[in-house]
Amino acid sequence: MKSSARQYLYSVFRQVAQEFRQIGQKVGERLLRTPLPKVLMICVGIALLIAIIPLVITLFIVFVLLKLLLAVVLMSMGQSPARAKPKSRPVQTIYVEQHTDRQ
Repeated sequence: MKSSARQYLYSVFRQVAQEFRQIGQKVGERLLRTPLPKVLMICVGIALLIAIIPLVITLFIVFVLLKLLLAVVLMSMGQSPARAKPKSRPVQTIYVEQHTDRQ
């Protein structure tokens, strides 16, 4: 039973390898028919994408962390004077007179 499973896996892997080989041959033939400047432009575009995407993600993370850090610093600066010296406000009392028509 082990040999039949091994044979099955071997045939599956051989078929997968054959499919990848055929795809590679098709891509190679297509590249040979494509003019060199176009291939160069495609390679430069792919290289730029590979370089720019991590840069954008890194800058996004840096700016988010910087924003959080500034928010924490500003919050701590705003709370420290309040703890040391609480401000007392004068209390204003408003009286409302209620008129009734009862006599």
